Amino acid sequence: MKTAMTSLLALALVLVAATSASAQAAGNWQNVHGQVQAVQGNQLTLKADDGRTLNVDMKQVSPSVQSAMQPNLGVTVSGFPGASRDRFTARYIVQDNAGPAASVATAPTAPDPGAVTPRILPLVPQFLESKEFKDRAADFHNNERAARVFVNRLYRGFFDREPNDEERAYWSRRLLQSGDVRGTVEAFLMSPEYAGKNKNDREAITDLYQAFFGRTPSTEEIQVWEQRIARR
Repeated sequence: MKTAMTSLLALALVLVAATSASAQAAGNWQNVHGQVQAVQGNQLTLKADDGRTLNVDMKQVSPSVQSAMQPNLGVTVSGFPGASRDRFTARYIVQDNAGPAASVATAPTAPDPGAVTPRILPLVPQFLESKEFKDRAADFHNNERAARVFVNRLYRGFFDREPNDEERAYWSRRLLQSGDVRGTVEAFLMSPEYAGKNKNDREAITDLYQAFFGRTPSTEEIQVWEQRIARR
């Protein structure tokens, strides 16, 4: 039990920010490691390992991720550089040696832009806002049993296994306290355990259906999401 608890997934602090269309078109994706110097609202000051001081835009980060940022944390910020050398628009932030999240053996790394995770992450808010999920999650935030059921679905959908007692208790408690469903789902998607499965787009879409709805999507549903990914 102790091993399972200490090897819980290092918390992937995920944010999705509005990025420059020109930077994205140029494919100028960067991973920048450094230390947090200051946090003010949705702006983070990062002292990068290469000596630069970056002003990082965190406008779209969930409240739980914003509150986790504090001076002296080591983090990897992934995203696109801004118009000037000291500006950066973040899409993901991964904290060094973060605390427990879901069970894995190694710490998370910033997602490879060529891998499936960066293509699938933008779909998460759309699944959250779907009527099918809202109907299922009507009493979610105040119901421990409903939170546990959802955690079970996340493990089955993304990891093809059941959570152990520590994992289930941790995530259920976190969901009930923070209400951050989006950040939780994104953490699972960014985990090394999920990355190690090397899923393609079709498989990852199926995983989202299993995790959010507890069912397998139809061929037509998969095709709709594949088309949306292709248009991004």
